[in-house]
Amino acid sequence: MDFAAKLSPIIEEQLKIWEIPSVSVCVVKDGKTLLCDGFGLRDNDKNKADCDTLYQIASCSKAFTATAAALLATEGKLDFDTPIIEYMPDFRLSDRYATENLTVRDFLSHRSGLPRHEYAWYGTGFSRQQLMRNLKDLPLSAPIRYRFQYSNFNYLIVGCLIERISGMEFEEFLTEKLLKPIGMTRSVARSAYMRADANHALPFAHEEDYGTTGIRAIPFYRSPAENEDALVGDPTAAAGCICSCASDMAKWLQFNLNKGKVGDRQLVREDLMELITSSHMDTGDGGAFEPQRTMTSYGLGWSIYSYRGHKMMEHGGNINGFTSSTAFVPDQGLGVFVSLNMDVALLTDALVQYVVDEVLGAPDADWFRRIKKYNEDMFENVKAFFASMGGEQKDDTVPSHPIADYAGTYEAPGYRRFLITEENGKLTADFNTFVVGLKHHNYDSFTTDKTVGELPPGLLLTFAADPKGEIRTLSVMLGSEKGLKPIVFTKAK
Repeated sequence: MDFAAKLSPIIEEQLKIWEIPSVSVCVVKDGKTLLCDGFGLRDNDKNKADCDTLYQIASCSKAFTATAAALLATEGKLDFDTPIIEYMPDFRLSDRYATENLTVRDFLSHRSGLPRHEYAWYGTGFSRQQLMRNLKDLPLSAPIRYRFQYSNFNYLIVGCLIERISGMEFEEFLTEKLLKPIGMTRSVARSAYMRADANHALPFAHEEDYGTTGIRAIPFYRSPAENEDALVGDPTAAAGCICSCASDMAKWLQFNLNKGKVGDRQLVREDLMELITSSHMDTGDGGAFEPQRTMTSYGLGWSIYSYRGHKMMEHGGNINGFTSSTAFVPDQGLGVFVSLNMDVALLTDALVQYVVDEVLGAPDADWFRRIKKYNEDMFENVKAFFASMGGEQKDDTVPSHPIADYAGTYEAPGYRRFLITEENGKLTADFNTFVVGLKHHNYDSFTTDKTVGELPPGLLLTFAADPKGEIRTLSVMLGSEKGLKPIVFTKAK
């Protein structure tokens, strides 16, 4: 089968249907590259994407972090089941038992009990060291090893452990010890290097937040803590720092299919590569991918499931303006990588599933239509969840205090402050560099008029008074995970 001849027109057509500027794809099979190319325009102007175009692969980086830890284990410097506190005596979580017992395996498999706490890092400007210190103030939402809870903090912790053991900055370790030996010479662990490269994709989103039509340019995500001149990267680099291209990711896929070997060199012990791709935590059912996808679980940096009876490893990635998916099927010698420059666009998943089905000779599963519908429904469900927090708006209610009384600086341990300002009877919220207007919802609750990070418009902020009758707290739900409670910010005196 000529993959390029069959797949290329399908990809071109889907780019138009999904309204996405560009995508780069690689497919490897039995040690050969069947397809490695780019489609569309990487800047939505005139420059065509190709197999060397750099994209931010975001959380597809997590498998690299797990493999970096396995490199240290290969050298005898790290054990996956030794409590992390034995390597970092100053490490602290909010729960003593969790602090004393959680291991590298626990964090890499997202079973630490830490929920996302996404807005305790996203856009805050906190340094890597400050984020580690803040962990003691972030509540767990489940007992350890109780349930799967995806959290970028889990990988921040392992990244800091790698730094502590190796004596190298995480980005440097990743580059020198993993990317270069594999031959991934275009891949970088700092987004500043990608932006300086002549062949990189620009980030885009659809016309409206949580919409699926139109194309608009958006800025690259950059943590306020980054300093290009001082080579200070994203504090959460271990969770998603890599910028790569289809040609390099073909080498990464082959490295995994070869169980840690580069040529004749066993870079990472084979048993550790098997550990990385073994199930460590159940993640529920196959959702929109059923019935083809079953027995879903999480390994170390990889989602693992049975796909039409074949073991398959996959991981997605999303960051402002970029969506990616990396997958491989060992018993087929098959690897697929897809990356595009559109925010939260699951055409990546549809393409991965379509390619795997082509190799398996499976019947048409209508992936492009199914996943596009799932993408649209996902957006609607997120908006509905946050809208439901405040219930129905009550137009006949009024705030209990003059509007100016709600203004002030509100603080919560582990989080950046909420700054509420008042001008001409209108409130504005400044949080993690996002500045949005507030609209009265009911009583002492207000909703945001624009997106805050990845939180949709309509986010509910509820104020409360102390026993003296003075406005003292602001509570807000900063996530939708099971067991998560509103974060309460207290007004500074």
